[in-house]
Amino acid sequence: MRFRKVLSGALAAAMMTTMMCGTAFAAEPANGSYTGEIHFLNANGSGNTSMCDPIFVHEAEIELTADTAELTFYVAYPIPAFADQGADGTIKDVVFTVDGTEYTAESDITTKPEKEFDTDAALFGISAGDSLPTQVLTVELPRDVLDDLEAGTVSASAYVNVFMNMTQNFFVSVTDLQAEGGAQEPGEDAQNTQDMQITADVEEVISEPEYTVTVPSSVEMGTLSAERNNVSTYPVDVKAENLDGTLTISAPESGSLSNGGSTLAFANSFGSQKVTEDTAGTKLSGQLTVTAEDVAAAAAGNYTGTTTFTISYAAD
Repeated sequence: MRFRKVLSGALAAAMMTTMMCGTAFAAEPANGSYTGEIHFLNANGSGNTSMCDPIFVHEAEIELTADTAELTFYVAYPIPAFADQGADGTIKDVVFTVDGTEYTAESDITTKPEKEFDTDAALFGISAGDSLPTQVLTVELPRDVLDDLEAGTVSASAYVNVFMNMTQNFFVSVTDLQAEGGAQEPGEDAQNTQDMQITADVEEVISEPEYTVTVPSSVEMGTLSAERNNVSTYPVDVKAENLDGTLTISAPESGSLSNGGSTLAFANSFGSQKVTEDTAGTKLSGQLTVTAEDVAAAAAGNYTGTTTFTISYAAD
């Protein structure tokens, strides 16, 4: 029995969208209020945006003082395609890490300001140009974090409370810092500025994971013994390319064989096993066990049964 899966369509596009870049911080900004372009990047360091990036508003607010940079950003709440999930927030337990120190974000799910989204994400029911209510997240970071935000090297984690229902890790990028209202610090000389718009194309190359899992179509346990436990070992073969995530193969811990109206229990030791790296051929294994005690109590006959393996893939 062979299982073959290649990710495609909306989910693959969401996971593999090319990183969006903005203008770098030209000079150390003065204290005051700013906006910037924010993106959430994959934690694997590829520089690609996370599949979760489209659920965030890509304009953030930064309030700078002599010592701190208070970052405020927004995430759709609720997610249109999963409106019945995440009643207590689209994301929870949001933590930024800077130089080994953790900074926990405060969440506001009450005010729900409407913000415009600029990215199509069919998986989440979001289209570019949509104006949606949002959850507000605010975190106070040290002032010198600006360079790391510009480089996209500030790490963050959040429990995604819809669809995934698990903690996701990101790198956070904030670029194109702009002063709100053109304000300047007291005592500064007035300056004239002109903007130059720069456009460039980066070809998107999507490397899709491809994997094959081969489970034996049948296992023959032969004539069962009533004097000792009956154990049969079987292999499961895995091949994977461009994995960039985790492939999980799992099977139920128990099942039953049947012969007309009679049944005979069996145990399956395979459990849940994972493959995280490309492989030309990895052999996993499990054992089927029928106890001698159960065989002794069973009616004579030919017993057959089925166990179902589940194969799933999750991108990093």
